[in-house]
Amino acid sequence: MNIVVANSKGGVGKSTLSVHLAVWLYDHGAKVALLDLDKQRSSSQWMIEAEPKITIRSAATPEECLSELQTLAACHDYVVGDGPGGLDDVSRTLLILADLALLPITPSILDMWSVQQATAVLRYAQKINGGRPIGRLVLNKMKKRGTISRELKTSAPGLGVNVTENVIRDLEAYKDAAQQGTVVTRMGNREKNAAEDIERLFAEVFLNISMTQSTKNSKKGVING
Repeated sequence: MNIVVANSKGGVGKSTLSVHLAVWLYDHGAKVALLDLDKQRSSSQWMIEAEPKITIRSAATPEECLSELQTLAACHDYVVGDGPGGLDDVSRTLLILADLALLPITPSILDMWSVQQATAVLRYAQKINGGRPIGRLVLNKMKKRGTISRELKTSAPGLGVNVTENVIRDLEAYKDAAQQGTVVTRMGNREKNAAEDIERLFAEVFLNISMTQSTKNSKKGVING
């Protein structure tokens, strides 16, 4: 499965989500690769320390993106693509080739505008590929008492992409994890709250994907045992 973490704006948590997802899948027994398309290569540097057994590749052009993704997909269960900050041809290529697109958004009016652009590109890819990739909007850096956070949670469903029920809270644990070269799910009880956010989010995403695929197969007359 090819997974892309994308948004037209930087600073929304794409690299954090990409690294945590790749390690989470690896820790659940999958063979995982990370394809880093962000010019800063933040997720690559983080992953080298967090889990060196995960394959890391990078790409800077649509052609490189296509080549690397095809090569990685042939020998890995999952390829997690950390998209660049923007919606250039590389991002569009990655979205068209993806099976699942995660669109992180933080409590900011600028993020609301940027994710509208991202969802437009997502719908374009879905028209080309008969509904693929599956899209999920992930509410990130949510503040418990923040007015903007509450407004975002209320308005996000109107963006035309399914919103995950579980959110990522604004916790220092993620910064600590990056500084220590690890992920919150491997930090034990001291980062229990952040780890629970990650576990619940990814469990929800992949459960919903399984249900969606089962529904599609049923409509085609496929019987799942």
